[in-house]
Amino acid sequence: MWIEKLSNLVYKIEKVIVMILLIAMFSSLTAGVIFRYYLDQPLMWSDELAIFSLVWLTFIGGSMSIKRQQSAAVTLLTDKLKGNWRKAIISLGFAVLVMFALYFVVISFQWLSSENIAIQKSSSMQLPMRYVYISVPTGLFFMFIHSLHLFIQSLKSAEETLE
Repeated sequence: MWIEKLSNLVYKIEKVIVMILLIAMFSSLTAGVIFRYYLDQPLMWSDELAIFSLVWLTFIGGSMSIKRQQSAAVTLLTDKLKGNWRKAIISLGFAVLVMFALYFVVISFQWLSSENIAIQKSSSMQLPMRYVYISVPTGLFFMFIHSLHLFIQSLKSAEETLE
């Protein structure tokens, strides 16, 4: 199924991005400590890079948790239901997640296109903040792909039990 292949490809891309971000975060914090305490030459940009990496990690990691179905969930209702009712509620939950992610992808692109965002720069690195803020629609778009895959998969499993 095409959506499953796309979701798996996105997940592989996410893993690479997360590894790069973790290395960047670890390296910048380590360099910051070494330069500040051992060389008496503090790096102004190291904390900022670590924070920006953490922002990206948050949104990409959230998407990955949806793919792996390891995100926090309230399962009080689904734990009590059985059979088709349980599958229907799970499918409904995935449908709501698909709509949520898609809606906020659109809203975040509108937000990013505002003039206020275009002029913002980070204080130490003078990096356009748009590069940091793009993590929001990126993570939500990846979440949309994963949740769409899970929604379609839940519909298929519901169809199989009806047959």
